[in-house]
Amino acid sequence: MKDYYKIDLEVFMSNNADLIREIKSKAPVYADELGLEVVQYINREVKQAHLDYIESLGVRDPYEYYISQHEEDRYLADQLIAQHRAALHPAS
Repeated sequence: MKDYYKIDLEVFMSNNADLIREIKSKAPVYADELGLEVVQYINREVKQAHLDYIESLGVRDPYEYYISQHEEDRYLADQLIAQHRAALHPAS
């Protein structure tokens, strides 16, 4: 199965190259201050920027958003979203 989050994150990174460069340029100083490896800091900051972007779109369920954006097979996308919703809200 596709990793829809990873696909969306990669698209975000390619569409925001300036932001990624800025994060990478600041990484050595901020990583050291936080006691993180540079790669850990970059990953954390990129993922947070991606999450901030998703939230700015008003997305209520990121998982559903990732599937709807990156699964070409609409039938499969609808099935995956339905399964996700069923798992979140099991019938009592």
